[in-house]
Amino acid sequence: MAHFLEPGGRSRVRHNLGRNGTIRMVRLDSVMQSRIHLWPGAALIVWALPQWYGLTPSWSAVPSITLAGFGLYQLNRVFDVAEDEVNDPGANSRVSARRTAVRSAAAGAIVASLLLSVVLMGFTATATLSILVLLGVLYSVPFLRRGRGEPRRLKQVASLKNAIPALVWSMATVLYPAMSRAGIRWLPFLLVLTGLCCIVFTIEVAWDIRDVRGDRAAGVSTLATAFGVQRALLGPIAASGVLAVVIVGLVYIGALSSLWLLPALLLVVLPAIAYAWKDSLAIDRDRSHILALVNVLALVPMSLVGRWVA
Repeated sequence: MAHFLEPGGRSRVRHNLGRNGTIRMVRLDSVMQSRIHLWPGAALIVWALPQWYGLTPSWSAVPSITLAGFGLYQLNRVFDVAEDEVNDPGANSRVSARRTAVRSAAAGAIVASLLLSVVLMGFTATATLSILVLLGVLYSVPFLRRGRGEPRRLKQVASLKNAIPALVWSMATVLYPAMSRAGIRWLPFLLVLTGLCCIVFTIEVAWDIRDVRGDRAAGVSTLATAFGVQRALLGPIAASGVLAVVIVGLVYIGALSSLWLLPALLLVVLPAIAYAWKDSLAIDRDRSHILALVNVLALVPMSLVGRWVA
């Protein structure tokens, strides 16, 4: 899934031959920094998951989700100065040169997302989206005073760095689109919401492994800074494993269809891939992007199987 609140970084340079025979340089990181993948990521979640809990896709929610995600990401870039000076000096210098324009674009995207939501989704859903957007803003913008020190962001508070993106992205793409619908099957709905939280949690920790040096410099507490690269992913693995066991147990007692074994399997396999890559995540920034794309593509078989669940 798209990372809802985190900036990108540098990656290895890949070379491809252009039509004129010259070497054209393409960076996966440059593409991911634009957050182009936010739209297909949100669209795939809205398309793939609702049928697991008895709904049809709510496409009218997608524009607001992607605009809000884009705006919050750009806002995060504006205030991630200390981290990006270490993790991605090039991107940091580009943002610094046009900080006012980036901040204005972020604010414009957020306001547009809420206005569209009022028109397409109604006031109740927009109120929910507004709360999620506020969490995202406070995640990035310093506001917590601590004596005479500099104000802090929520991402600098221990345990919130990973929890807020997982909660916001999951609720924005699962709860928010469902608010205008009736007929939700609540047990599957809660399992899907929790499962997506686990997936985003895994990606968040993988990105923190990638950005561990910058986070330490900025005083941002993450699992990677607290427990090290080797143990950081044990938390997401444990959370995903517990949920997978719960799903298997519900299938066993007949509360869920046997087709739910697919999401249970994915909940085990996807963090296992991240753990297998833990060492390379710290040195190969493209690997973290590939991990995010693998998780997004896993939604395709989820949707196909979900047609039989419905």
